[in-house]
Amino acid sequence: VGTSATTFSPDMTVTRGQVATLLYRYSGSPAISGSIPFTDVPTNAWYYDAVRWAAKNEITVGTSATTFSPESGCTRAQIVTFLYRAENK
Repeated sequence: VGTSATTFSPDMTVTRGQVATLLYRYSGSPAISGSIPFTDVPTNAWYYDAVRWAAKNEITVGTSATTFSPESGCTRAQIVTFLYRAENK
């Protein structure tokens, strides 16, 4: 799966929402319930379940108590932190 039907975009900056989705899908897209405290993650967003899963499993605490910043670029440090927490959950 790429960024469209005909592109992959290997030089594009990966977003926090994309990283959460990658880890969520890698984990088998498990069912998750409940809400999240992030006001910048709408329930109809394609990454909502992934962010909810990541928050519930303490893979992320967001960029503040009420924001996740899903469209922000994910730094290497954030990616490593997500990976470490996902592996050790």
